[in-house]
Amino acid sequence: MHPRLYRLIEKHQRIDRLLELEQRRPGRDPFRVMRLKKLKLRVKDLINRFTFRSARRVRHAMP
Repeated sequence: MHPRLYRLIEKHQRIDRLLELEQRRPGRDPFRVMRLKKLKLRVKDLINRFTFRSARRVRHAMP
């Protein structure tokens, strides 16, 4: 696995854990929840973009 992809996946998981903790917390901050959700989505988009580009490179390298 590419190191950048690995770091992105780790970051996504870390954000997911923070989001779960915040949502379970009494008196949770709705703005923090919203920020974490947006950040998680942004990282997921980066993961998808990275894997799409990698797949394209593999297809173009094949004869």
